[in-house]
Amino acid sequence: MKATNYHRFFLKKISSLLYNKTISSLIMVSDENGELIDNVSFFEVDYGGVVGFYINGANPLISTNLINEFDDFNLYSLYSVLSERRSGDFLPFKVEFIKVFFHSEYNEAFSIFLSSADFSSSILIVFSTDEIHAYINCGERDLVKMIKEHLTQFEDIDFFTCKIDIGDEEWFCV
Repeated sequence: MKATNYHRFFLKKISSLLYNKTISSLIMVSDENGELIDNVSFFEVDYGGVVGFYINGANPLISTNLINEFDDFNLYSLYSVLSERRSGDFLPFKVEFIKVFFHSEYNEAFSIFLSSADFSSSILIVFSTDEIHAYINCGERDLVKMIKEHLTQFEDIDFFTCKIDIGDEEWFCV
């Protein structure tokens, strides 16, 4: 498969927001009852900025604003109170390797893997229609298995993957 404009612009957005940036915290959002909202997640990047993901369908929406700064995901239409919860077991790392998994036949992003250069620190984000699953410090060789565990409807498909590694200026797609 050849990269489409959708792939190119999605990858450009991901690399401009996360490549060579330090992820200092994983931020989850909870509602007025303290329940975790499972279709939205944020990363604190470079100790102050954020990159947020929201999924409710085929592709994630991406924001650089916290909910209480500017509600890009329109969550206040569903919830009266939103609170941040930071992951306590998250160690900051600089993103020097990114791998994005797309559907091989459609313009749909399934997952983003962010890692340090030596793969000692990483996070895998899996977009599952109306949930975001985040896995901290998973190995690169287990990625496809982990993604397919959460996307059982696509367990028989091959992924179209694109990656960028430390020192690369362009994405490599297969």
